[in-house]
Amino acid sequence: MARLCMKEISKALIEMISDESPYASKDMLCGARGAVFREIFIFHYPGFIKEVQKHVPGITKDEELLCMLIALGQSADEIEQLFCLSAEQIYMFRKAVCWKMRLEEEKLLADKLREILER
Repeated sequence: MARLCMKEISKALIEMISDESPYASKDMLCGARGAVFREIFIFHYPGFIKEVQKHVPGITKDEELLCMLIALGQSADEIEQLFCLSAEQIYMFRKAVCWKMRLEEEKLLADKLREILER
């Protein structure tokens, strides 16, 4: 069941940033929208944040949001379109999370987050 939710949420995110979507916005996950996304995500994956917090000491709310998107399989371009931050800031968040998790490669980050998501 978790895999189905993952696909549905991922598809909804892609539709949200589609050029054809009347709801698309460059800052899709800013402010209240980010909070709504977080609540929906936590509803479907209630243990994800707590598990990520165990693996990423001192994780920030923005880093948690980034981890959610990476776990759902969002590409770097999709994350850039969804976040209220520049590509450079997103890159720095990814690097910070990798460093906190003691991962040497970003590819390992996506694998680890998907593993946590599918538990």
